Amino acid sequence: MNRRINICCGRRRGFSLVELLLAVFILAIGIIGISALFPAGIAQQRQATDDTMGPVVADNAMAILRTKLKPEWFGSCDEFFQPSDRAYPNGFAPAGLGNTIPGDWRWKRPGFLFANNTNTAINELGAIDIFSALYTSNMLGGALGSALNPSLAATEDSDGGDPVAAPLFGIPFNRAMFDPQYQPWPSVTVRADTAPLVIVTQQERSYPMSGSAGSGTKRPQYFWECMFRKFEGRVQVAVFVFRVSDSGGEPRAYTVAQSLAAQGALVPPLPMVANLSTTPWRVGGLDGIAVTISDNSTLLSVAPAATPASLQVEQSWQSPGQWIIDEFNSVHRVLMGRRTTKDSLVTLTRPLPDQTRIPAFFGNANTGAVGANPGIRAPAFIPTTDARNFTLVPIYATVQEL
Repeated sequence: MNRRINICCGRRRGFSLVELLLAVFILAIGIIGISALFPAGIAQQRQATDDTMGPVVADNAMAILRTKLKPEWFGSCDEFFQPSDRAYPNGFAPAGLGNTIPGDWRWKRPGFLFANNTNTAINELGAIDIFSALYTSNMLGGALGSALNPSLAATEDSDGGDPVAAPLFGIPFNRAMFDPQYQPWPSVTVRADTAPLVIVTQQERSYPMSGSAGSGTKRPQYFWECMFRKFEGRVQVAVFVFRVSDSGGEPRAYTVAQSLAAQGALVPPLPMVANLSTTPWRVGGLDGIAVTISDNSTLLSVAPAATPASLQVEQSWQSPGQWIIDEFNSVHRVLMGRRTTKDSLVTLTRPLPDQTRIPAFFGNANTGAVGANPGIRAPAFIPTTDARNFTLVPIYATVQEL
C-alpha cells in the first residue's frame, strides 16, 4: 500500500531593512577602524625613512664638500685684522673674557647667490659661495664679481669693522696661499679677486641630485645646508638635512629663498641662528640644578603665553623634532616642542651637557683664568618655513671635521 506523503513547504524569510542597516553599520565601523591605521603607518614609514636617510645625505654632503675644499684653504680673521671675530665663539662676548685661541673663529655660514648669471656654465640661483668670493670681488672693484647684483646676494656678518681697512665679507680664506702679494699684519690691504671661488649649486645640495633645479624627471627628496668654523686650528663642518614640501598646492622646484627684510635679506637664510643672549639655555634645566634630574632636559628660556599665537620663523627652533647645533659643537633634538606661544615648555631628548672649560670655547680672562659657562646663546637650526612659504622639515644634523 503506497502512502502518499504531502510535504508542505513554508516560505523562506529574508533580511529586514533594519538588519541590513545594522550589518552595514558594523562593517563601516570596522573599515573606518582599519583605515585609521593607514595615516599612522604612513607617518611611521616616513619617519623610519628619514631616520635612515638623514645620515646618508649628510655623508654625501661631506663627500661633496671634501672634493671641493681643503682645510688649508681656510684662514684666520687676524689676516683681515678682525680680532673681534674671535672675541667669543658664539658672537655674544660677556664682559671680562678675552680672545679664544688665535686663529679660531665661530660658526659662519657661506654666502648665498639669488640670481643666475647666464654667462656662466652653472646655475647660481640658490647656490652657496663658500668664501663669498663674488661678493668680495664686487665690493672691492674686482672683475670676478662685476656681474653680481649685491642686493641679490647674502653674506655672513664679519662682526663689523671698516670694509676698507678690514675687507672680510664672510668666511676667512688663507691669504698667504691665494694672494702672492700678501704681506702679514699690519698690512690688511686685500686684492679684489684673491678669494677662492668655490660654488656649491642648489642641485648639488639635494639628494638625489637628478632634476633638482627644475630640470629632469626625478624630484629630490632631501636637501642640505652647512656652516663652518675654525676650532683649535681644525676646520669643522655642521650639516643640516631637511625635506621640503610646497604648501601652495602645485609642486614647484625648490631653491633657497632670500630672507624677508625683517629677518635680514642680506644675511644667509640657512641655517638660521637664534639670538638667545638674554635668555640662554642653562645646564640644570628649570631650576638650574643638575642633581635634580627630572627637569634637566627642559629649557628655562621659554615661557608659555596666556593666549596662543603663531611662533615667528626665528623662534621655530622650538618646533617638535627640531635639530639644533650650538656654539659648543653639540647636536640637540627637541622631544616636546611648541607650535604656538601657548604650548608648554620645550624639552630636549637629553639634558644639556656641562661643557669643559677650555679657552677654545670660553675664552680667557685677563688674568688667564677660564671663564664660566655662559650657556647656549646662538643655536643654529633649519626654520620650519621660508620666505616663499615652503615648509621645511628638519631631518638630521651633524658636526664633522673637514
